[in-house]
Amino acid sequence: MKHSEPAELTPRQQRFATEYCVDLNATAAYVRAGYRARGNSAEVSACQLLRNAKVQEAIEQKQREVAKRCELTSETIIRETAAVAFSDIRRLFNTDGSPKAIHEIDDATASAISTIEVGQTITDGKVTGRTCRIRFWDKNSAQERLFRHMGLFRKGNAPKQTPRKIAVVFVSSNGEVVAPDFQKPRET
Repeated sequence: MKHSEPAELTPRQQRFATEYCVDLNATAAYVRAGYRARGNSAEVSACQLLRNAKVQEAIEQKQREVAKRCELTSETIIRETAAVAFSDIRRLFNTDGSPKAIHEIDDATASAISTIEVGQTITDGKVTGRTCRIRFWDKNSAQERLFRHMGLFRKGNAPKQTPRKIAVVFVSSNGEVVAPDFQKPRET
């Protein structure tokens, strides 16, 4: 089922909306849509197009269509982000400390892996050693994205700090309480 484009867009504006959804680069989309521009005028004109309400509506519609085709939901995005945020390197190993085979790694742990590099050392034509370097996606940035999504960075969620008075008392060697100079009222 195809959705119709907003009726008031010109063919170039429609093409701009489509091209913008490719890489979210307004200047490149402006040029690919067939507009002519020199210098930074393409950038300025592309920004003006992005501010057009009908163009914005067309872009949002196209993004919703892509998300639907790819079955993207906020739930799947949060699940993938949580897999990175709460990844545990211990899940890559068997109980005896040996690495698990790639097909034995659970889906959440596999989602948290950014790269796997496998190498081997060959001496006199024979394999004498193997190496495997596994890198995870950045946990801190994944956790930060989840914190923001959950609203944990809002001003209202900041820890409350209540001011406290601290009393300073000096006791002389004979046990007499002496008030420090800064507690005495100053004369002006």
